[in-house]
Amino acid sequence: MRKVAIIAVLVFVSSIVWFGSDYIEVPSQHAEVVIAEKPKKNDIYVYITGAVRKPGLYSFSETVRVGDAVHGAGDMVLYADPDSVNMAELIHDGMHIHIPYHLEGIPTQAGGDVININQATEAELCTLPGVGPSMAKKIIDYRNEHGAFQSGDDLKKVKGIGTAKFDKIVSA
Repeated sequence: MRKVAIIAVLVFVSSIVWFGSDYIEVPSQHAEVVIAEKPKKNDIYVYITGAVRKPGLYSFSETVRVGDAVHGAGDMVLYADPDSVNMAELIHDGMHIHIPYHLEGIPTQAGGDVININQATEAELCTLPGVGPSMAKKIIDYRNEHGAFQSGDDLKKVKGIGTAKFDKIVSA
């Protein structure tokens, strides 16, 4: 009986060796490899910064113009300098589109007059949305202490002007 059991085991093992190891599932000792999905051939990524409502990384499935990409970023804010960017230019993958600020002034309201934040009086600053007398004084104090604002984003350096207030000022 013992000989029969030994022969059966030998037949089983030899059949596995003879026919291959397809019948035995051997657990892998290697970690599973995650395969990243390749971007589609036509995906174009651009980084949009500066005087736009929603700066960030954007992808397009086809080639578009800079103006279309800026529109996708929520369009320009009122004090953007649109003349410094070629809106008709075709975008390309990896492009950085920066919309500069128009440093001559900030509009007091849509379609209204603009004021130069580097020269504005307290009363003129108070015409900006969300800016009252105390905030106008802080802006002037900051300007006097640190010099002229170099960009629109510099307003965020004034104590009390966070992202929400800044957006309110520039989105009027």
